[in-house]
Amino acid sequence: GKGFAIGSAALVSLALFGAFVTRIRHSSGDALFAQGVNMLEPLTFAFLIVGGMIPFAFAALTMKSVGEAAMAMVLEVQRQFDEKPHLLDENPTERPDYDAC
Repeated sequence: GKGFAIGSAALVSLALFGAFVTRIRHSSGDALFAQGVNMLEPLTFAFLIVGGMIPFAFAALTMKSVGEAAMAMVLEVQRQFDEKPHLLDENPTERPDYDAC
């Protein structure tokens, strides 16, 4: 799962860079990038690295926020079980607070 996501993110970032170069070349009437892109230029190489890191940064932020939301839900369920131990009975007399969770 994660390997596929990382590989597809790298492929998408490369495709976006190619689309960006093509669009800039077309819009400038071949004034920019007429000879292609020299990836050995320091500025180009630096921005390729930064652009390659952006999908990983967004993926990390997403995973972190999902983890925090899941932990908040677990803590809420634990709180409800601590406050209402009858929720664990076979036929509970009380209902859990689904809205709080």
